[in-house]
Amino acid sequence: MTDRTIISVAGDPGYDIAVGPGSLDRLGEALSPGVRKVLVVHPPTLGARAGELRTRLMDEGRREVLLAEIPDAEQGKRVEVAAFCWQIMGQADFTRTDAVVGFGGGAVTDLAGFVAATWLRGVELVQVPTTVLGMVDAAVGGKTGINTAEGKNLVGAFWAPRAVICDLDLLHTLPKNEAVAGFAEVVKAGFIWHPQILDAIEADPEAATDV
Repeated sequence: MTDRTIISVAGDPGYDIAVGPGSLDRLGEALSPGVRKVLVVHPPTLGARAGELRTRLMDEGRREVLLAEIPDAEQGKRVEVAAFCWQIMGQADFTRTDAVVGFGGGAVTDLAGFVAATWLRGVELVQVPTTVLGMVDAAVGGKTGINTAEGKNLVGAFWAPRAVICDLDLLHTLPKNEAVAGFAEVVKAGFIWHPQILDAIEADPEAATDV
């Protein structure tokens, strides 16, 4: 695929971020060869797409693939929701060589990452963010977390994914206000680290949110 970009993130462990239209096709190969069970964590709005992912992963790798539909946004980042995912994994005898896939916006990838970090002290994680905010911030830094009654993200862990897949085709149905909110993080990165980002946005601001 000529218009897909691979960004390698250094670290221990390091990981790759695949960016571009159709990158979701890479999900199967992003998982370790030894993975036999996969939990796909997703919001209700992506139920049909998650079902398609399940079928594809099962066909490609002879894997057992389970789905965990969780509430969208901050309602999904609760310990009760994490416990729901742990229950599915326990009933399926998930081992340390199995994997979690976070498929959704930033709240979903936060929760999926936390579940992966805490099950058996850490299992493989692949993040598939479906919003601009998820692609540029929530899913790419290894931060995971859930909320408590006392505040947001008070319980969490740093857990690097094996891979992050940013399929730009998933942004086509994103409301423009959500795209703009996500690009606010891009602008912040321009101010903090890379002024060329600001130059590119200033040169064509409409293109920046044309998803």
